[in-house]
Formats: sequence, C-alpha cells, structure tokens
Amino acid sequence: MSLAEPAQRANFGLVAFFLGVGAVIVSMLFVSGAFLPESEQSVGTSIGEIARDIKAAATGVFGEKPAPVAPKPKPFDPTKLLLILTSVLAGSAVVLGGISLFRHEPTPLSKYAIGLGIGAIFMQFAFWIAVVICATLILTAIISNIGDIFSL
Repeated sequence: MSLAEPAQRANFGLVAFFLGVGAVIVSMLFVSGAFLPESEQSVGTSIGEIARDIKAAATGVFGEKPAPVAPKPKPFDPTKLLLILTSVLAGSAVVLGGISLFRHEPTPLSKYAIGLGIGAIFMQFAFWIAVVICATLILTAIISNIGDIFSL
C-alpha cells in the first residue's frame, strides 16, 4: 500500500499536444503548397502579364476600353481551408495547454502543446511576411524597368 497519491493524467495536455502536432502538420502543408491547383502558365508569363496590365493601366486611362470579359470560375482551392484549420488547431492547442497547466496536470505535454500551437501560428505569419517581401521586390523591379520592358 502506498501513501502517495496516484499521478494525475494529463488529459487536456495530451489532447492539446495532438492538436498542436496537427496544427504544425497542416501549417507545413499550407506553406509547402502541396494542395495548390496546377498553374496553367509559367511564372515568367504571369510576371509579364502583370507588367502588361501595369502598362495598360498607365497608358490606357484616356483611351477606349474593350468590353469586359466574364471571368472563368476558379477551381476549388483548399489553401483557405488549410489556413483556417491551422489557426483553429493552433488556437485550440494553446487554450487546452493553458487549461492543462491551470489544472496542475503534468506540465511537459502542456508546454509542448503551447509551443507547437504558437510555432504553427508563427510559421504562417513568417510565410506571409516572406510572400509580401518577395511580391514587393518583384513589383518594384517591374515598375522600375517598365520602360525597358516595353521600349517606352
């Protein structure tokens, strides 16, 4: 017979840990672009079209505009679903990890869960910062060289 109390199980911490692992996995799938639909054109063609649109907007303000063409419906893009799912899983992991710490359950799993949840959110934030920086650099290069591109 033991006088020590039985060890409390980390119920909330375990669930939070698995949610945190799921959030990191979904975040990596989002950042990798594994579920992006296949592009119909190359990156160079896309950048050239952006430059053409910038030139048309700059020079065609006073000219006649053609009739607008109805856009094609876009295929289903699961990246928005991954974005929301990552945020929900990461937030749930952080909240349940906090509840686990508040209930004085064994701390390692809750600390890991909080770290994984915050890490998944930070991973998405860092990815979007990198995308914004790259897009800014590309647009700056296009605008600064628009005269050379179209021989204006």
